[in-house]
Amino acid sequence: MDEQQKACIGIILALSIPNNKRVLRKRKRWVKQWISKRRQYTHLNVIKEVQLSDPKDFINYFRMDIDNYNKLLSMVAPLITKMNTNMRESISANERLAVTLRYLATGRTFEDLKFTSIISPTTISLIVIETCEAIITVLKDYIQLPKTAEQWQNVSNNFGAKWNFSNCIGSIDGKHVNIKKPPNSGSLYYNYKGTFSIVLMAVVNANLQFMMVDVGANGRISDGGVLYYTKCWEKFQNNTLNIPSPSCLPNTTEQFPYVFVGDEAFSLQPNLMKPYSQHDLTNHERRIFNYRLSRARRTVENAFGVLASRFGVFQKPINLGPEKATLITLACCYLHNFLIATNQNIYCSKTLLIEENTETGEIQNGSDITPNLFTPLKKTPIRTISLEAKDVRNKYSSYFCREGQVPWQVNMI
Repeated sequence: MDEQQKACIGIILALSIPNNKRVLRKRKRWVKQWISKRRQYTHLNVIKEVQLSDPKDFINYFRMDIDNYNKLLSMVAPLITKMNTNMRESISANERLAVTLRYLATGRTFEDLKFTSIISPTTISLIVIETCEAIITVLKDYIQLPKTAEQWQNVSNNFGAKWNFSNCIGSIDGKHVNIKKPPNSGSLYYNYKGTFSIVLMAVVNANLQFMMVDVGANGRISDGGVLYYTKCWEKFQNNTLNIPSPSCLPNTTEQFPYVFVGDEAFSLQPNLMKPYSQHDLTNHERRIFNYRLSRARRTVENAFGVLASRFGVFQKPINLGPEKATLITLACCYLHNFLIATNQNIYCSKTLLIEENTETGEIQNGSDITPNLFTPLKKTPIRTISLEAKDVRNKYSSYFCREGQVPWQVNMI
C-alpha cells in the first residue's frame, strides 16, 4: 500500500467518526483562578479594618465618611443588586458601589482596579457605568434649578450675604472635560486647546452647589455659545424660569434686575453680567465692578476646583467614549452636591478653595488644590451689545462704588 492510499484511508476513517466523539480543543477557564477568590482578596476586607481604625483613611479612599457611604449604598442597592445563579455568586451591591467610587476618586484604569477589587476589567467597565446611572437616578433631586420666585430670592440672598453681590441668582461657567479621541470622530471633539473634550456647563449657587449642569456638547463648541444650547437657557429665553421682577438693592430705592454672573466667554445680556474688558477699564468704578463680580464668580470656580480635587477621574483624559464620559461627569456632579448637603466640612474643606484676604488683597490657593485637566471655555469675540445690557452693568458699577461699597474693596484693585 503506497502513501497516497494510506492518506485516503485516514481521511475516510476520520469522516466516519461521529461528531460527538471527535477530539475537541481544551477550553480555557471562564474566569481566572485568583479572581474566583474575590471574597478572600477583595479590598473591602481591608476597608473594614480601615473603617474601624482610621476613619480619615476611609474618607480618603471613597471621598465620603461611612455614614454617607452607607446612605448612598442603601439608595443605589435596589438598582444594582444582581441575582445569584447556579454557575456563580453575583457581585454584591457593596462591591459594585465600592469599585465605582474608587474609580471616580482615582481615575485608575479598569485593568489596574482589578487587582484591588478582584473583578475582571470587562466586568468593572459594565459595573461603573451601571452604578453611575443609578447614582444619577437616586440623587436627581440634589441638582435642581429654583422653580419659584421665592426660591430664586433665597439664592440671591445668599449671594448678597456671602459674596456681597445682591440680586445675583447664579454663577455660570463651563469647562472642557478631556477625553481620549473617540474612534472615527475626526475633529468633532477637538477643542481650541488641541485636545479632545466634552463640555461641562454649570450654574452654581453661593454654597458651591450645582443648580444646573449640562454635559456632553462636543469640544468644538468652544465658546460661550454652548450656554445657549442648554435647557436652562431655553427656559430663560421663554421666560419660564420664574425669575423675580427687578427689586431694590440695599441702601437704595433704585430697582435692579436679577442677574447671572459669568466671565469673558459669555456675551453681555441684561440678565447676564460679565466683566469689563481690559480695554474698557478706563475708570475706578469699572475696576471695582470687575472685582465685585469676580468675588461672586469665584463660587463656580471653587465648585469646579473641589470637583476635580475630590474626583481624580478628572486629572487625566477619561479613556471612555463621549456618552460614557458624560455619565461619569454627571455622576460626579451629583455626588458633589450630595456630599456638600450631607457633610460639607469633610468634603469641601477650606484647603480646597481659592480665598481672598480682605485685609491684604492677596488671593490664596488652598494647600490641597489638585491640578486638573479642566480647560476654560474660549473667550467670545467682541459682539454687538445691547444698550440695555450696558446700562444694567453701568448701574451695578455705580452702585458698588456708592451705596453698595464694601470697606476693603479699595485694597483689591
